[in-house]
Amino acid sequence: MKHPILILTLLTALPGFSQTIVCPPAASPVVKLAAKEIRRYVYLRTGKLLPLATEGQGSALRLDPSLGVQAFRISPEGISGGDDIGLLYGAYRFAEKLGVRFCLHGDVIPDERLAAIPDIEEAGKPIFALRGVNPWGAHAFGIDAWGTDDYKAVITQMAKMRMNFIGMHCYPEGHPYAEPTVWHGLTGDFDPATGMVSKSYVTRYFNTLLSPAWGNYQAKKTSEYSFGGARLFDDDAWAPEVFRGHTPQPASVEDCNDVFNRMGAQLGEAFRLARALGVKTCLGTETPLIAPKALAERSNEAQAIYEGTFRRIMATHPLDYFWLWTPEGWTWEGNKPEQYTATVADINQAIKALKNVKAPFQLATCGWVLGPAHDRAAFDRDMSEDIPMSAISRGLGTAEVDPAFGRISGRDKWAIPWLEGDGGQGLAGLQLWVGRMRRDAVDARKYGCTGLMGLHWRTDILAPNASALAQAAWDQSWAKAPPRQALLVDDFFADWAQANFGLPDAGKVFAKLDGNSPVITPNGCPVGPLQPDARPWSAVAPAFVFVDEFEALGTKIKGAGNLERFDYWLNTFKYLRALARTRCAMATGQEEEVFSAWSEASTCLLQSVNSPGALATVVTMENERGWSDAVAKHAGKPWTKDYQGKPRMFVPTVRSAVRQGESLSLKIIVLDKAPAGEVVVHCRPLGKGAWKSLPATHLARGVYRANLPAASEDFEYYLTAGDGLSWPATAPGISQTVVVLE
Repeated sequence: MKHPILILTLLTALPGFSQTIVCPPAASPVVKLAAKEIRRYVYLRTGKLLPLATEGQGSALRLDPSLGVQAFRISPEGISGGDDIGLLYGAYRFAEKLGVRFCLHGDVIPDERLAAIPDIEEAGKPIFALRGVNPWGAHAFGIDAWGTDDYKAVITQMAKMRMNFIGMHCYPEGHPYAEPTVWHGLTGDFDPATGMVSKSYVTRYFNTLLSPAWGNYQAKKTSEYSFGGARLFDDDAWAPEVFRGHTPQPASVEDCNDVFNRMGAQLGEAFRLARALGVKTCLGTETPLIAPKALAERSNEAQAIYEGTFRRIMATHPLDYFWLWTPEGWTWEGNKPEQYTATVADINQAIKALKNVKAPFQLATCGWVLGPAHDRAAFDRDMSEDIPMSAISRGLGTAEVDPAFGRISGRDKWAIPWLEGDGGQGLAGLQLWVGRMRRDAVDARKYGCTGLMGLHWRTDILAPNASALAQAAWDQSWAKAPPRQALLVDDFFADWAQANFGLPDAGKVFAKLDGNSPVITPNGCPVGPLQPDARPWSAVAPAFVFVDEFEALGTKIKGAGNLERFDYWLNTFKYLRALARTRCAMATGQEEEVFSAWSEASTCLLQSVNSPGALATVVTMENERGWSDAVAKHAGKPWTKDYQGKPRMFVPTVRSAVRQGESLSLKIIVLDKAPAGEVVVHCRPLGKGAWKSLPATHLARGVYRANLPAASEDFEYYLTAGDGLSWPATAPGISQTVVVLE
């Protein structure tokens, strides 16, 4: 089939706003999306909405297979892609050349408009065939809290970051408990047409009523939260969509089935979107197979269980890879020879099952180590070459990419460094690791890896790390000899600060913190307790001089969007400093100082909450046994329930794309000392027409819901509430935009 050509009549200037984007009707959905995305980001950067037409002449956005898959070229004559996805990547790179930056939690759109489109000459080709993320759960942070919209939002952003892989690990029963990400069962335990299960077992994700939970968490209702934290939640059980009504954990067989069926539907929606955007999907659990007790009582035959598991996946959702993880103990205690033998035998059972069911996905291996202790590359000898091998970096990410990758050849191999670690500094702290991401990307390339993914829980606070890893999967021109020069980060943070704050000098603060962030909770998983610090505050304070340095830059920040992003990071820094001050005050018995410092920490955190991972930080402050309740004993009086910060409104999950026929559901949170009153959504077709108003429904406390009807064309919206509150901060001049996908 001859690929259609999409015509562009801009790329150099906008003199008279007469340009048109021409996309033939026969173009593929991905090519049509590329056209829409060029129009969207030109509109956001210039205020000019280019018309879309089905015929015409101009410079071309065309397919050129000689470039290679996923590759692109941008020039004044147009954008070329080696395939449809390469063309889409070229469109997103074009947006980046206009000053836009993409993150897992959303877009960064500079405040200052462009007067003209710059001349651009650039070619791009990925260093790694697969690039992406390995999001984790098992804690309050991460996928435990993700609903369908969260998966869709992250997958959409991944495509913009030119990433194309998302893979999740699933803990089995007893290690420590069965997560619902993967269902195990027999072929007759589900409807072959729908994948709806009729037999299952007890499964869990984190929620605020669960006790005991992984780490040191206790059950606590969100209505008991202090300093206004309760207003962030509309239910006493903060739980993911699939567990709503089943907290702290499903109580009956029917409830367990319902959780697995909800999870299957959620993955079905998310993974179908991933496939449309060229993002490969991957799920899996640990090897040798651990059958849940309820299943093992009926059958403990690995091949039969794998066949049932694979057939149910085939009936439920798309999948590209099913990976089998060696147990975590292999990295801490090592492994015995018989354990390795059993693991290889189990993988062979999975291979037989895969062939028997004619699964449309591949097997892969992963683990906390690349292979067994006697030879980390041993799997390379004992498995067929069509099975990719992968591993997360050891030491919670502190270790470098395993050199044993370099001894594996003839197969795909994926390095998975950690964007953040769930020990040491902890998931409630600041972890800037741009230098480490660059180092690991350079090493992965040196060892011939074909995949580079980042392990993570949170999103917005990891924006620099995720962006650095995504960029290093395409371009390592900064990695000049000697190789360790890859650790330099000044260039990255100057660009990052320019995009986020309009002030490249602000990047110097982040560059100094990179790999050197202050540690608040040195022990624990995912966080440690807030133990008293016997050092005087005067001895601790110098480690936080960066907070004042950053705050002093505030007078130079111009533009509502830049200021909002600046305030996010300033409040994040102040939150960390206040926690450190709390620890010092606890040691000296200064009750008023404990109350003051904890109040500041809580308020600054609520001023920076923007995402599910940030909501989890609030949950940690309240539900972690060594935090709020433990600190309160040093304060001499109970915490206030009232919100102490400035009024604000935000959408914790921001989607920028919907499928045709799909309505957009918005969860809106308003923080204020008093009820916000009416929250209104203002919506219109992208860049044209009058704004139409739609009132949001108040759910409870500070939480609202609005369901925008399915749209046939791209649109934009913004929110207003109370006395002058609006979201996004740049609205209505720069509002939240949404493209409609075929």
